[in-house]
Amino acid sequence: MLSNKMATLMKEGQQEEKKKKSQMPYGIGALLIALILSVVLWKKQHTYAASWSLGIGIGIVLRYSRFCFASAFRDPFLVGNTKLLRAMLLAMMVSTVGFAIIQSGYINENPINYDLIPGAVTSVGVHVMIGAFVFGIGMVIAGGCSSSVLMRIGEGHALHWVVFLGFLIGTVLGAKDYSFWYDRIIGKSKTIYFPEYLDFKIVVVLQIGVLIILYRLVIWYEEKYWKGI
Repeated sequence: MLSNKMATLMKEGQQEEKKKKSQMPYGIGALLIALILSVVLWKKQHTYAASWSLGIGIGIVLRYSRFCFASAFRDPFLVGNTKLLRAMLLAMMVSTVGFAIIQSGYINENPINYDLIPGAVTSVGVHVMIGAFVFGIGMVIAGGCSSSVLMRIGEGHALHWVVFLGFLIGTVLGAKDYSFWYDRIIGKSKTIYFPEYLDFKIVVVLQIGVLIILYRLVIWYEEKYWKGI
């Protein structure tokens, strides 16, 4: 597909830019520091070392995959590239199976205790719609989602430190006023957990089926987009 050709051209451009100024010494230095810190953390607490190593691994994956939720929804409309959106849908398919396996042991209680189910099963209502809309606007203004902003900070982009400061301010304000919104809206909204209404296996199959349909529609959209150019 033409979008793949565009991605290839972008990758070639990045490789040419790397040739101009090698950052290998910085990478080696950062790796040595990370290894030293891993050893120090391992001696103090194994959990800290595991979390540190896992965080570095996720950062490396984000860096080389260029994964970003904002780009996943923005690129199809701007440049007709659905690569990240397809990756997100695939990730949701995998996570659907993973969470199904994890949550299967918590749905046998009657009534179901939402607080014990892994995955933060909570109420849905107008607060989710408004919050998602505001968060989406924030992603567009910031130029990326929270994961890509953190990744770009690691790359050395100074502008995203300002965005990170906004994260901190928003988190503090949200924690400060959460009880206010919970008592008036969130706590009064209904919690909808599909396994309460349908067989758990049917829910998983239906969700994966919907995601597969969306995946096919995304491919169709990309092909149609490039045919129209």
